[in-house]
Amino acid sequence: MARVPGQHWFKAWLAAAAFGAAGAVVAADASGTRSDSANSADALTKATEPLLAGIAAEEARNGPFSADLIGLLTSLGLTYQEHGEDALAVTVLDRALYLKRVNEGLFGIDQAALVKRLIESEAALGQKATVDELRTRLLDLARHNRNDERSATIFREAAEREVGEYERYLRGDIPASLTIGSLANSPQAMAAGGVWRARRLYNEAIWGLMANPRENKAELADLEEGLARTYYLEASNRSRYYVGVDDALYGLGLGSYQRRVGYTGVGSNVEAVDYARALIELADWSLLFSRNGTAVKRYAQVYAMLVDQRVSETSMQEFFPTNMPVFLPTFAPPPLEGVVVAGSSDYVDVDFEIGKYGQPRKINIVAVAGRDAAAISKQLATAIGGGRFRPSPVSEGAEYRLRYSLADGSLSPRL
Repeated sequence: MARVPGQHWFKAWLAAAAFGAAGAVVAADASGTRSDSANSADALTKATEPLLAGIAAEEARNGPFSADLIGLLTSLGLTYQEHGEDALAVTVLDRALYLKRVNEGLFGIDQAALVKRLIESEAALGQKATVDELRTRLLDLARHNRNDERSATIFREAAEREVGEYERYLRGDIPASLTIGSLANSPQAMAAGGVWRARRLYNEAIWGLMANPRENKAELADLEEGLARTYYLEASNRSRYYVGVDDALYGLGLGSYQRRVGYTGVGSNVEAVDYARALIELADWSLLFSRNGTAVKRYAQVYAMLVDQRVSETSMQEFFPTNMPVFLPTFAPPPLEGVVVAGSSDYVDVDFEIGKYGQPRKINIVAVAGRDAAAISKQLATAIGGGRFRPSPVSEGAEYRLRYSLADGSLSPRL
């Protein structure tokens, strides 16, 4: 009987799959886990056999380029991923992507899900160069489909990765390395430029959602905050935040927060609490860049509005808590968050005040319990002293009594 081309591919691929499974069993035997490996191999076989048979049947009926193979291959690839067989998953998902391009066009946004799955497996295999190439392909798909709201998610995820790398650069977590050729291609230089790439990506995401701002107001507001964060991070790398009245970074961030306020106001049933939150964030931004008078005036206006609307005490405490200071910016972690010593009972007690313009003062370490806490206490005092906080709109010199616990790396009110 004549054999169609797809059967050649199927038999070759099946042999590779069998070889991979056998290799896994051999490796497991060497490490003394033969029973577990056998169970895993049995589960994999049971899960994949029906899919393999379906693929073979579809190829026999309609040939190796059948559109109906896309779903079968995708299911098979996901099954391999679930069982940790990423090399096999890449082979299968790559063919599914190829068939999708053949049958549905080169730049259809529906390809994005397959590309993301390929990225997961390539990353698991340690193929960084391939991961970067696939991420570039993903952005290319998004740029060919800017008006599709799914593209905004792709742009946003890419922007957040760039911001993460830029934060690593600011912390000094990316060591200098010997680079052949231009220094612009070094890991440090690439990470340093991430803040600019992130801005473009955030803006691309925003542009894609602007066709329907009413439906996308929550997502647009979040994207504006992400965009403003890039301005803050770049400013944090300067010697001081305040550089004059014409500070471009302050003005750009201010625009983002003003648009956040506008998105909150889209629609007819705007809750006072949501509107207040956006206005307070706008005031926080002004305070961070030492526009103190503007910030204090906005805080007072928001507080008066909340009182007038008779919002709950819970909401009041969310914005202006009396027992826990609000560290600024709110999108950054508080000082020393996550400095944990597992199982430790050590702690540091600290008291301080917050002045009219959010400046910390009268910082006093009142108790240190434990050897590890002694070293942390100096860092805590330094972090608080160099921080900025949301001031109280009703009293100057708000006092706080806090405990820093090394067990969970958290600051909490001290009774």
